[in-house]
Amino acid sequence: MSLNALEKALWQAYTNHDDTARLKADPAAYAGMFDLDDAERKMLAEGDFMVQIGYGANSLLVMMVWQAINGLAEFHKYFAAVNGLDPETMAPA
Repeated sequence: MSLNALEKALWQAYTNHDDTARLKADPAAYAGMFDLDDAERKMLAEGDFMVQIGYGANSLLVMMVWQAINGLAEFHKYFAAVNGLDPETMAPA
């Protein structure tokens, strides 16, 4: 396992618009471009940001990639998930 490789994949997805598009279009193929083990490839391809953070990925980097993929209009869903809130009511889940 390599946290560095996962963070490299995330960083490229955030800083390079072509890579952002690749991750959005075919997450599994994008994940396959990096030296990731099966668990890392899965968490990247599935966009499982809570697992990525739990694995040790930089939470700010994870958030930036999530926003690049999903857009600012959906950011309340990310905020709710990381804070244990219901995304509709923003009350504790």
